[in-house]
Amino acid sequence: MAKTKTGPKTKRKGGGVAAKSRAVDELAEQLRGATAVIVTDYRGLKVGELQGFRARLRPRGVEYHVVKNSLFTRAAAKTERDALAKLLSGPSAVALGKGDEVELAKAIVDETRALKSLKILGAYVGGQAITVEDVQSLARLPGRAYLQGQIVGSLQAPLGQLVGLFHAPFQNLVHVLTARA
Repeated sequence: MAKTKTGPKTKRKGGGVAAKSRAVDELAEQLRGATAVIVTDYRGLKVGELQGFRARLRPRGVEYHVVKNSLFTRAAAKTERDALAKLLSGPSAVALGKGDEVELAKAIVDETRALKSLKILGAYVGGQAITVEDVQSLARLPGRAYLQGQIVGSLQAPLGQLVGLFHAPFQNLVHVLTARA
Protein backbone atom coordinates (compact mmCIF):
# COMPACT_ATOMS: atom_id res chain seq x y z
CA MET A 1 0.00 0.00 0.00
CA ALA A 2 1.43 3.38 -0.97
CA LYS A 3 1.55 6.36 1.34
CA THR A 4 -0.76 9.14 0.44
CA LYS A 5 0.18 12.72 0.86
CA THR A 6 -2.20 14.50 3.18
CA GLY A 7 -0.99 18.05 2.86
CA PRO A 8 2.01 20.29 3.18
CA LYS A 9 4.66 19.39 5.70
CA THR A 10 4.43 21.57 8.80
CA LYS A 11 6.96 22.19 11.47
CA ARG A 12 6.10 21.33 15.03
CA LYS A 13 5.65 24.10 17.51
CA GLY A 14 8.02 24.31 20.45
CA GLY A 15 11.34 24.79 18.70
CA GLY A 16 12.90 21.45 19.57
CA VAL A 17 15.76 20.69 21.92
CA ALA A 18 17.43 24.10 21.59
CA ALA A 19 14.28 25.93 22.67
CA LYS A 20 13.80 23.60 25.62
CA SER A 21 17.40 24.13 26.65
CA ARG A 22 16.89 27.90 26.54
CA ALA A 23 13.69 27.54 28.57
CA VAL A 24 15.53 25.50 31.21
CA ASP A 25 18.31 28.10 31.37
CA GLU A 26 15.78 30.94 31.77
CA LEU A 27 13.95 29.06 34.53
CA ALA A 28 17.25 28.31 36.28
CA GLU A 29 18.20 32.00 36.15
CA GLN A 30 14.85 33.00 37.64
CA LEU A 31 15.25 30.37 40.36
CA ARG A 32 18.70 31.71 41.26
CA GLY A 33 17.23 35.18 41.75
CA ALA A 34 14.28 33.98 43.84
CA THR A 35 14.44 33.97 47.64
CA ALA A 36 11.40 31.69 47.87
CA VAL A 37 9.37 29.51 45.52
CA ILE A 38 5.79 28.37 46.10
CA VAL A 39 4.42 25.58 43.91
CA THR A 40 0.68 25.60 43.20
CA ASP A 41 -1.86 23.53 41.32
CA TYR A 42 -3.78 25.87 39.03
CA ARG A 43 -6.37 23.40 37.68
CA GLY A 44 -9.82 24.93 37.50
CA LEU A 45 -8.66 28.51 37.06
CA LYS A 46 -10.00 30.29 34.02
CA VAL A 47 -7.62 32.25 31.82
CA GLY A 48 -9.06 35.58 32.98
CA GLU A 49 -8.67 34.57 36.65
CA LEU A 50 -5.09 33.49 36.03
CA GLN A 51 -4.24 36.79 34.34
CA GLY A 52 -5.88 38.77 37.15
CA PHE A 53 -3.99 36.67 39.69
CA ARG A 54 -0.68 37.44 37.98
CA ALA A 55 -1.54 41.14 37.80
CA ARG A 56 -2.29 41.25 41.55
CA LEU A 57 0.97 39.47 42.39
CA ARG A 58 3.23 41.60 40.20
CA PRO A 59 3.15 44.76 42.40
CA ARG A 60 4.17 42.58 45.36
CA GLY A 61 7.33 41.51 43.53
CA VAL A 62 6.06 38.02 42.71
CA GLU A 63 6.27 36.33 39.32
CA TYR A 64 3.84 33.52 38.59
CA HIS A 65 4.64 31.02 35.83
CA VAL A 66 2.91 27.91 34.55
CA VAL A 67 5.73 25.45 33.98
CA LYS A 68 6.26 22.09 32.43
CA ASN A 69 7.32 19.74 35.24
CA SER A 70 10.16 18.09 33.33
CA LEU A 71 11.73 21.43 32.37
CA PHE A 72 11.29 22.85 35.85
CA THR A 73 12.88 19.74 37.39
CA ARG A 74 15.94 20.23 35.19
CA ALA A 75 16.14 23.93 36.11
CA ALA A 76 15.85 23.05 39.81
CA ALA A 77 18.68 20.52 39.44
CA LYS A 78 20.85 23.20 37.79
CA THR A 79 20.35 25.51 40.77
CA GLU A 80 20.85 22.72 43.33
CA ARG A 81 17.25 22.98 44.51
CA ASP A 82 16.39 19.34 43.86
CA ALA A 83 13.81 19.33 46.67
CA LEU A 84 11.50 21.28 44.35
CA ALA A 85 11.08 18.24 42.10
CA LYS A 86 9.18 16.40 44.85
CA LEU A 87 6.55 19.15 44.95
CA LEU A 88 5.69 18.89 41.26
CA SER A 89 2.67 16.72 40.55
CA GLY A 90 0.15 17.30 37.81
CA PRO A 91 -0.27 20.71 36.21
CA SER A 92 1.99 23.00 38.21
CA ALA A 93 2.66 26.69 38.41
CA VAL A 94 5.31 28.41 40.49
CA ALA A 95 5.35 31.74 42.28
CA LEU A 96 8.85 33.20 42.49
CA GLY A 97 9.44 35.85 45.13
CA LYS A 98 12.50 38.08 45.06
CA GLY A 99 11.90 39.87 48.34
CA ASP A 100 10.46 38.93 51.67
CA GLU A 101 9.46 35.27 51.98
CA VAL A 102 6.63 36.16 54.37
CA GLU A 103 5.14 38.63 51.88
CA LEU A 104 5.22 35.96 49.17
CA ALA A 105 3.45 33.48 51.43
CA LYS A 106 0.86 36.09 52.44
CA ALA A 107 0.20 37.00 48.82
CA ILE A 108 -0.36 33.41 47.73
CA VAL A 109 -2.40 32.39 50.80
CA ASP A 110 -4.63 35.47 50.41
CA GLU A 111 -5.24 34.58 46.78
CA THR A 112 -6.05 30.94 47.57
CA ARG A 113 -8.84 32.22 49.81
CA ALA A 114 -10.27 34.23 46.91
CA LEU A 115 -9.63 31.64 44.19
CA LYS A 116 -10.93 28.36 45.62
CA SER A 117 -9.52 26.23 42.78
CA LEU A 118 -5.93 27.40 43.41
CA LYS A 119 -4.13 24.95 45.70
CA ILE A 120 -0.69 25.25 47.29
CA LEU A 121 1.40 22.09 46.88
CA GLY A 122 4.44 23.22 48.88
CA ALA A 123 7.30 25.67 48.86
CA TYR A 124 11.05 26.05 48.91
CA VAL A 125 12.22 28.61 51.45
CA GLY A 126 15.59 29.05 53.09
CA GLY A 127 17.22 26.13 51.30
CA GLN A 128 14.59 23.53 52.22
CA ALA A 129 11.22 22.30 51.02
CA ILE A 130 8.29 23.08 53.30
CA THR A 131 4.71 21.80 53.44
CA VAL A 132 1.41 23.57 52.83
CA GLU A 133 0.87 23.98 56.59
CA ASP A 134 4.29 25.61 56.91
CA VAL A 135 3.44 28.05 54.12
CA GLN A 136 0.22 29.00 55.91
CA SER A 137 2.13 29.45 59.18
CA LEU A 138 4.67 31.61 57.38
CA ALA A 139 1.84 33.76 56.03
CA ARG A 140 0.62 34.45 59.58
CA LEU A 141 3.98 35.92 60.65
CA PRO A 142 4.56 39.68 60.60
CA GLY A 143 6.62 41.01 57.69
CA ARG A 144 10.36 41.53 57.71
CA ALA A 145 10.10 45.34 57.97
CA TYR A 146 7.84 45.07 61.04
CA LEU A 147 10.21 42.62 62.75
CA GLN A 148 13.21 44.82 61.97
CA GLY A 149 11.37 47.78 63.47
CA GLN A 150 10.70 45.80 66.64
CA ILE A 151 14.37 44.86 66.93
CA VAL A 152 15.51 48.45 66.42
CA GLY A 153 12.97 49.65 68.98
CA SER A 154 14.08 47.11 71.56
CA LEU A 155 17.73 48.09 71.00
CA GLN A 156 16.95 51.78 71.16
CA ALA A 157 14.91 51.67 74.41
CA PRO A 158 17.81 50.93 76.82
CA LEU A 159 19.93 53.62 75.14
CA GLY A 160 17.13 56.14 75.56
CA GLN A 161 16.83 55.22 79.22
CA LEU A 162 20.58 55.62 79.67
CA VAL A 163 20.51 59.08 78.11
CA GLY A 164 17.59 60.01 80.37
CA LEU A 165 19.52 58.74 83.40
CA PHE A 166 22.55 60.92 82.58
CA HIS A 167 20.34 63.89 81.75
CA ALA A 168 18.26 63.73 84.98
CA PRO A 169 20.81 65.29 87.43
CA PHE A 170 21.35 68.30 85.15
CA GLN A 171 17.60 68.69 84.72
CA ASN A 172 17.12 68.53 88.52
CA LEU A 173 19.81 71.20 88.98
CA VAL A 174 18.04 73.46 86.47
CA HIS A 175 14.73 72.95 88.31
CA VAL A 176 16.31 73.85 91.67
CA LEU A 177 17.95 76.97 90.25
CA THR A 178 14.75 78.17 88.59
CA ALA A 179 12.80 77.54 91.81
CA ARG A 180 15.41 79.47 93.83
CA ALA A 181 15.27 82.43 91.43
